[in-house]
Order: sequence, then structure tokens, then C-alpha cells
Amino acid sequence: MFKRMVLALCLAMLPGVAWAQTQENYLPSKSQLYFRFDGMKMHQATYDQTAVGKMMQGETGKFLNELWKWANEQAQNAAQNEPKIGPLLKDFTKLVGNMYDNGLVLGFEAGSVNPPSVQAVLVFPKGAGESGTLIPLIQKIAEETKAEVKNTKVGNRFVNTTQIEFLQIGWWAQGADAILFLGTTDPVVYAKAIDGKTTGVAKHPLYQRVTGFKEFPTVMRGYFDLGGILNVAGQAHPAAGQIIDELGIKGIKDITFASGFDGPAKRSVVDVEMPGPRKGLLSLASQRKISLKDLPVLPDDLSRFSASSITLNKSYEVLTGVVDGVVRASAPDKAHEIKEVIKAFEGATGVDISKDLFAGFGDLIVTYNSPSDGILGTGPVVAIQAKDGKKIIASIEKLIKAIPNNPGGELVLKRKPYHGGEIIQVQLVGQANSHLATFGLYKGWFVYANFPQPIKGFILRQEGELPAWKADAALTKALAQFPSEFTSIQVSDPRPTVRTVLAAAPFVLNLANTFGGLGGQFGILPGFRPFDLDHIPHAQEATRHLFPNVTISTDNGKRIRSEMRGSLLLPF
Repeated sequence: MFKRMVLALCLAMLPGVAWAQTQENYLPSKSQLYFRFDGMKMHQATYDQTAVGKMMQGETGKFLNELWKWANEQAQNAAQNEPKIGPLLKDFTKLVGNMYDNGLVLGFEAGSVNPPSVQAVLVFPKGAGESGTLIPLIQKIAEETKAEVKNTKVGNRFVNTTQIEFLQIGWWAQGADAILFLGTTDPVVYAKAIDGKTTGVAKHPLYQRVTGFKEFPTVMRGYFDLGGILNVAGQAHPAAGQIIDELGIKGIKDITFASGFDGPAKRSVVDVEMPGPRKGLLSLASQRKISLKDLPVLPDDLSRFSASSITLNKSYEVLTGVVDGVVRASAPDKAHEIKEVIKAFEGATGVDISKDLFAGFGDLIVTYNSPSDGILGTGPVVAIQAKDGKKIIASIEKLIKAIPNNPGGELVLKRKPYHGGEIIQVQLVGQANSHLATFGLYKGWFVYANFPQPIKGFILRQEGELPAWKADAALTKALAQFPSEFTSIQVSDPRPTVRTVLAAAPFVLNLANTFGGLGGQFGILPGFRPFDLDHIPHAQEATRHLFPNVTISTDNGKRIRSEMRGSLLLPF
């Protein structure tokens, strides 16, 4: 009998226990933005199987760990003259480490504009203890800034609050977790709402959709309820709703995303729901399906490229229509001036921008980079399918001739035939001689580059006179996971960039050692310790597990899905 009573009591307590362990229950119930990162501790085993995980298990991981320790050490040494900064740096470093291990959960809710009602809640799992140090860190910042902090007991915990003008800030321990509240409402009232179980996003339909994602194990996931945000933003001004409608972004209902690890690859999926008719800026999106066969011949030393279908030939009409609609909504008395300015400009240049220029473009645009086309970002090429390339160039020529001379010189177009195509250079000739831009035409392609050489390469490649790019085994394997037709594709290979950085690392860190040693002698960097260059791995050893990143987008008329599989995503 006693055992049964204990079992019944445990079963009765289970919902409460499960509720208490879910950080999402601390978030605003109508959050329009939700984000969760689980932390790497939970996914370490699957991460170790990825290309980056394997790279980090070798010399590269040891190098980055040593570099992180060394940088922290130097920061602490530099802060010796500022005794208050050192402890803050230590706590901040611990906080970053805790977020990496245990994750972060965020919810943001905008209730109204007038009066303003917003609240953002950040939950730091296991962040309330010594390892997390969020609460001590905020306490120290508050003390240093002499902020007035109130402590209010709510339930069995103390809620710390302060206010900066209209922004109310609160922080407290919620069991083992730490909570940071930012908003226009009272954090104490919000903490009471958590105890009253009136918060939480569990019933939000977008949250349920995100948690129901099963295509691969996720590490990060979230949603953005754009429709909800726009409804609130529409309250800001009588014309706000009309402006939103003219821009067309009201056609986007919501955005959901998920990312995680799947074998050797990092994967992510972003779904943009657009169930209604597309107008304004959204009408530029094209549903034309393309494949790799539609692309021009690309350079064999390609580092990255992208291609997408877009209704570029209608873009001028769309953009001018959007501008006209926004002006009519915000300043009706000025609306006629926009049309008059456009009409006067076209009359002065003799170019009908829509019919003479944009109508000549097709609906496929390709961009790419290769080292042979230029270094330090000088060699990107943009190639656009052209229905009438000669008409486009004639319109550009008229537009340039209409620009009045200036003291620096005269704008001149230099046209030259080249292997069945044409190269057009825009130059400033006079006191300041300068090359400004280069255009090219070749068999249905309009090409832009900074200098003539990349366009020469483009033309020669189409003629079969230069080596052409072909997907290697790693990329072919990656592409096999995607549809053969799509609305856009992006391919980038992280290996050349990583190799360049690691090849330069010995020189850069040796330079840092030299100047750091000199700084130590003069008391600028007391206790400076030189970095051991032996920790730096060989560039090819570091990248042997990596492979190209591929992102494919598809559009079924109601949803645009962007799916990525890659080894290492770089910010540049």
C-alpha cells in the first residue's frame, strides 16, 4: 500500500518536475522570436563525427585551445593596471564557456507600440552557479556603474532589478539556471508569472512546428513570427500598415530554422512561409528552376560561387512602384514629385530605364570568385543572362554621357572587341586618371568586374581556351543529397581560406611575440608570454577533413526552403 502511494505521488509530481526543467517555460508565451542553442555538452559525440569535430581532435584543436588561453592570459596581463577590469574579464570568459557547454535560450515578445510593451528573456542553462557567473557578472557591472539595484523576494529566490530610463532590467537564479530580463514591464511581475505558470511558449504553434522537426538531430532551432511583429509595428503610425503592405513583406508569414550535425556535415534548414500573393519586394523572387547546366563555364580555381533566378527584368518597375507606394503612404503631397523626377531624368538621358535597360536582362544571375581573377577581393565577377546585351550597353553609354564633366576629368567608355565578345571600360580621364569599372558582353551574358582581366577570363573560358571548373568528388557527393533543380545555389570551399590563414599564422604570431616582448620591456604588457609557434598545425593537415559547403534553395510558391550541408562555415 505504501509503495503504491509513493508511486502515485511521484506520478502526480512528474508534470511539475518536467515543467521546472524546461527553460522554454520561462519565456513569454506570445514570443515572436524564439531561439535555442542546446550547448555542445549534449551533442559532443555527434560533433566529434563531423569534419570540424575531426579537425578539432587533431593539431588544429590543440592550437586553437592554446591560442584562446594565450589571448586570455595577455588580456589579463594588460588589465593589471585596471584592477576592476580583470575580474570582469574572468567572469565574462566563464560565461562564454558556460554558454558553449550548456547553451542559451531566448524569447522576445512585442505586445504593443503605444504604450510600448516589449519583453526579452534570456535563459542561461546552469548559469546560476559559479561556472556560469552571469549573476555575479551583472552585479559587478551594476556596482561599477553605480546603478541603483533593488532586491525583491519572489517565491524562494531574490529578483534583482534596475532601470535605465524606460528599460527595466532584471536578473535572478531560477533553480540552476540564470535569467536575464529586459523590457518595459516589471521583472518582479514577470518572475511571479513564471511561478504562476502563465508564461512559456510550449503552446505556440511555431514552437510546436520547430520541436516537431525530425529530418536530422538539431543543436539550434527557433522561429521568427514576422506576421506577429508586423501587426504590432503597424500600430506605430497610421501610415505604418500601408507602408508594410506596399513593401510586400506582409506576404511573409513566419520563418523557422533548425541546424545540427549529420554524419560529417553540419546541416541547417530555413523555411520561409509565404502562403499569400507576392507583391512589392517579394515579387522579385522567381520560381524558375535552374541547374548546374544553366551556369556559364566557371574558373577551375574557383573558391566560391552562387547562382539564383530572379525577375531582374521587372525589378525597376517593382522598386519604383514600392517607392511610389511608400511615399504616397507617408507623404501624399510629395508623391507626384517622385514620378516627375524619374520622368525628367529619363528625358535628359534619353533612356527609358525600364524598357531600354532592365528589360534587356534575363532571370539568372551568377557571381563567383577565383584567385586568378584578382586578390584581396578585387576579382569578383557578376554574370547576368541578357536577352539584349547590346541594348543594355547602349543604355549604359547614354547614362554615362549624360553625367556632366567635373574638375577631376571626363567619364569615358573604352570599347574593345575580344574573342567574339566585347569589353567596355569606364574610365575617368583628366587630372585624375582612374579606372572605375568594366562591363563585358558575350553570347547572352552581361558581365561586370572591377577590372578587364576577370572578364577576359570569362570570355576565354566560354571559348574553351582556359581550364574549366568541375565539381570534385567531395562536392559531387554533397550535391547528391540535394535536388538537381533549384531556384538558387551557393557553393563555398573553406579549405583555401583556412590554409591561407594558417599559412600566415606563424608570421603574424611571431610579429605579435616581437612587439609583445618589446611592450613587456617598457611595462606596457607586463608579464607578456610569447606564443609557442610549434602549436600551429600545417595548413594541409588542418583541412584534410573539410569539404565544400553547399546551400540550395527551392520555391514551391508558398514556401521558400534553404537547406545547407557543409563542413565549416566562415564569416567571410
